Amino acid sequence: MYGRASPVETVSIDFARAAADLRLEKRLHDVPTAARMRGIFFAMLRDGLDRRNLIVVPEVRRLLSETHKSYRFYPVSDFLEAYALGGALVNSDPREGIRELFSENVRYFASTWYGNALARFLKPDPTAALAWLERSREHVANYGKWRLERRGPSHVILHMFDEYFWIDSAHRGGCEGLLAACGVAGEVHAELDDDYNGRLHIRWDVRQRP
Repeated sequence: MYGRASPVETVSIDFARAAADLRLEKRLHDVPTAARMRGIFFAMLRDGLDRRNLIVVPEVRRLLSETHKSYRFYPVSDFLEAYALGGALVNSDPREGIRELFSENVRYFASTWYGNALARFLKPDPTAALAWLERSREHVANYGKWRLERRGPSHVILHMFDEYFWIDSAHRGGCEGLLAACGVAGEVHAELDDDYNGRLHIRWDVRQRP
């Protein structure tokens, strides 16, 4: 356990408990050593923690001290450890913390050179943006697979296979952030087959306009 200082208060973080809640040790064991993700996800995490004045926490500084190039691939295990810590710092429930961080990532991603293409699809119908993410999956990660199933004008299912990030928190939050970025009201429900396979039911109000 360690403390972190902020302009408002000092909070103690029991990272061992958070890691247990997230089953982090099992994920780090199960993720293939060759699994890689683009460094832009480190930049997203750094931005989220910096805006909360949490970047000065010693453990955060250790994990994010390296300058990560947004276009380079890095081990997924490094991302898991970093986001587990970030989630625990942001919320007493680390899963909710990760969900919150990922919900903010869409707007950050769309503002970068790499995400400019996504920005074109942020419009009242989120289907185009979700389809772009499905097509672009192999460009940001070299493991797993996503498949988008269209169920209606305001309902899609994003199927995820061999996904080592938390489907029910990280990717749920990411899709919630996408709906918000599109300016629509909606909800995202996670359905898991196991820790690394499942689907997200994404629904929104077709009458909503930004």
